[in-house]
Amino acid sequence: MAEKITYRDVKGIFIPDAEWAQFLDDVSTIKQRSTELEKVNGEQQYKLKKLARIIQRKDRQLAKFNKGGSHV
Repeated sequence: MAEKITYRDVKGIFIPDAEWAQFLDDVSTIKQRSTELEKVNGEQQYKLKKLARIIQRKDRQLAKFNKGGSHV
């Protein structure tokens, strides 16, 4: 198990060799999940921006329609 240590006034974490490979696998998994999450968040932001543009366009169309209808 990893232990917090201080060596010559430097604090750090000691990970035994037996656990090092598992630690690297865990870090790799976390990085992969983080990358996937960033990708999903980016796709969601793109979709939200696209939807916002569609809503703005529809709002303008409705405003023009309402102005045109009130003059008739």
